[in-house]
Amino acid sequence: MSETQRDPCPHRIIEDAGTSFAMGVGGSSIYNYILGARKSEIGRRKRGGFQSVRMNAPAQAGKFAVWGGLFSTFDCTIYGLA
Repeated sequence: MSETQRDPCPHRIIEDAGTSFAMGVGGSSIYNYILGARKSEIGRRKRGGFQSVRMNAPAQAGKFAVWGGLFSTFDCTIYGLA
């Protein structure tokens, strides 16, 4: 998609932050499930993995959304100055 076909910048920042949050949820869920399952005792690996996802994935996804929103903000700023 070329630069002229995307939404104008105020809407684009929100869209990119939301997309980043969704990608962060997916990636951090997989990562935290594996990490939680590895650190749990043998009979409780599945429960430990899901508990780790529930506790850590939203915070990591939020951090990823902030990064995506800031990146898009700087991109729009540079695009507006050029």
